Amino acid sequence: MLAPIKSITLAVALSLSAASVSAHDNDMTCDADFAYNIEIQDKGLSFTSKDQEKVLITSSSELFLDGQKQLLSPDQLELLEEYNQKVRELLPLASGVAEEASAIAIEAVGSVTAALLHDNPDKAEEFVARVETISAELKQHISNTHLRPEAVVDYVESSDFEAEFESLIETAVTEFMENNVGEMIAAAMSGNEEKVKAFEKRMETFGKDLEEKMERRAEQLELQAEKLCDLVERIDHTETQLVKAFDKFDSYQLITK
Repeated sequence: MLAPIKSITLAVALSLSAASVSAHDNDMTCDADFAYNIEIQDKGLSFTSKDQEKVLITSSSELFLDGQKQLLSPDQLELLEEYNQKVRELLPLASGVAEEASAIAIEAVGSVTAALLHDNPDKAEEFVARVETISAELKQHISNTHLRPEAVVDYVESSDFEAEFESLIETAVTEFMENNVGEMIAAAMSGNEEKVKAFEKRMETFGKDLEEKMERRAEQLELQAEKLCDLVERIDHTETQLVKAFDKFDSYQLITK
């Protein structure tokens, strides 16, 4: 049980961090790093680093680099507007992936702890509440209006994100062993086959249901991740065209590989 939970944990960490976007489609893989935090405000779309605004594309399609307004030709302006639109599409799509990844983690931990801590529902609820808190803290940095990979990476590293999940599950397993194994051994030795079979059936049904449910959710998440990956590739392509048409933008590229 710990192995699939660990895989889910890693998937959530990667999806929520948005520092690395990846998807797999047959034999195709893609990945990219973001050089800046992305913000959508009333003034327009901006890229920032260490609280310094590096790029601003205003609502009227004006381009500012380090606060300096740039003069663009009609062709350059057309590329900038295309680029602006695609980057704006990125935020809700990335946010959707983060939401689904979080939901999978919460559901997985909830299902596991509910089964393992069948006789201690308060403890199971406590575990789920902790996972929900971690998810909420991470999602403060990714939404339809902002994407802050630096902040999320810092949070994941400082909070030991993966170890937190593993600790929750390991604690649930430990309590399960302490509260159930001895009882089942005693029931088996006393000849109480009905109790043993009921326990076995409960655990077998739980494992099968969880596997099927997580497989379906994982397939949905993969489809969303593939869409996100495709959009990142298209943004990267448009950005490359923009740099070729306007070489000043070279040192301000959002996507690096």
